[in-house]
Amino acid sequence: MQTYRKERATALLFEEITVLLQTEMEDPRVAALTVTEVSLTKDRRIARVYVTAPTEEDLQEGLAALERAKGLVRRRVSELLRWRFAPEVEFRPDRTPQRSAR
Repeated sequence: MQTYRKERATALLFEEITVLLQTEMEDPRVAALTVTEVSLTKDRRIARVYVTAPTEEDLQEGLAALERAKGLVRRRVSELLRWRFAPEVEFRPDRTPQRSAR
């Protein structure tokens, strides 16, 4: 069961990472991505960000671009949360739409 603080932090991360990818990222490969979910580990040290894209090629290119921009995203998350530590950000593909289409 999630605590209220963890739920709030997860919702805030989801919103801010989505806005960050839409407005501040200049890499065109990121434009095709959509954030579907953000989850924090119990100790709030790792934030897993699940993204999807219209095609598998867009998804792979977008994930590569996000890996390069991981430092920027982590810094923004750190500024936003103001915790003693900044959670490590992991970008993962969300393959739910492809599985449901099959």
